[in-house]
Amino acid sequence: MTIPTIKLSGSPYDIGLEHGQAAKNQIKNNVKFYFKLWNYFSGTTKTDVINDIKKFIPYIERFDSSLLEEIEGIAAGSEMSFEEILALNSRWELNYAYTPSTKTKAIFGGCTSYALMPSETDNQHTYIGQNWDYKATIKNGCVLLMISQENKPDLIISTEAGIIGHKGFNSYGIGVCVNYLRTSEDRFSPGIPILLKVRKLLESKTLSQCINILTNFAGPNSANILLAHGDGEIIDVECMPDDNFFVYPDHGIITHANHFLSPIYPVKDVCKKIFPDSLIRQERALRLFKNCNGDIKIQDTQDVLKDHFGYPDSLCRHPDDSLNPYEQWETITSIIIDLSDRKMLYTAGNPCMQPYKEITLNKKGYDKQFSEIIETQKNANF
Repeated sequence: MTIPTIKLSGSPYDIGLEHGQAAKNQIKNNVKFYFKLWNYFSGTTKTDVINDIKKFIPYIERFDSSLLEEIEGIAAGSEMSFEEILALNSRWELNYAYTPSTKTKAIFGGCTSYALMPSETDNQHTYIGQNWDYKATIKNGCVLLMISQENKPDLIISTEAGIIGHKGFNSYGIGVCVNYLRTSEDRFSPGIPILLKVRKLLESKTLSQCINILTNFAGPNSANILLAHGDGEIIDVECMPDDNFFVYPDHGIITHANHFLSPIYPVKDVCKKIFPDSLIRQERALRLFKNCNGDIKIQDTQDVLKDHFGYPDSLCRHPDDSLNPYEQWETITSIIIDLSDRKMLYTAGNPCMQPYKEITLNKKGYDKQFSEIIETQKNANF
């Protein structure tokens, strides 16, 4: 298994067109997989999906119409319909639509994410990352997007072919990871798809801009968004359909799995019942990081992500062969992002079995602008 890297630039439509052309077969296979998955769990037809997906368009247009332009480009490049590519980018919400709460473990999978402040790392850098646990079929449908856009930060996104927003980081030092959450209030509702909101987070220059997006465009479904900046701050946002709650570092560390950590969320946390391993994974990762006593090295982080306590429902997750292939899930990729150096280490598969590879971004704009501000202050007469 390999994860191809696709370099993209130009207008939103051109970026989408290049994406669609470069990953045409993977995109076609991903679309085919999701429509079969939704049919398996709910009996829904392609016509049902198309009818539902059209309800998202007005919300996205008001949020950022350039996202729709990029999706149109992907559709043209991959020779798929616009609605099929929009369905891919809304698969988070469509999973809610077509999966009863009793089956959510089978369709959504796990994920364990983390962020580390400079006070806890051996080189005083800021880190963010996760083990992304999902369907084995998607392993061959993953890509790395390196995107260069005018008047926006450069991006590296670890994603599924055809999807324009996912976990990743930008040249200004913003990093984003995503985990599944579900409450008793979650149900299918049109709105701005979470993966498209994540794309806008990755185009932000500051953490406050990220928080502004999440607080002003809540819902339509729950998700956990872990945010970090290369200058040393980290924060976790537990998003609900109508509100957000925040988790702050515990001695410079945040770890998150698939249950709510905020003590004030006002609804029933469905995930604690269907993901009992989540409570173990989150706390175990936190404890393993704390055991490094403020001297966390890259190898220590890799060791945490390779941990097999509770196998197969471990931090490094493996498939349960007793389940139907549509209900199995495993660690698809493990990522370690050094936001201070704008560098990401990633695996193509379980980190216990696959080596970490490296991909980097150049810093863009931020450091130069900051230096100019400092120089201006030096020269000013107060």
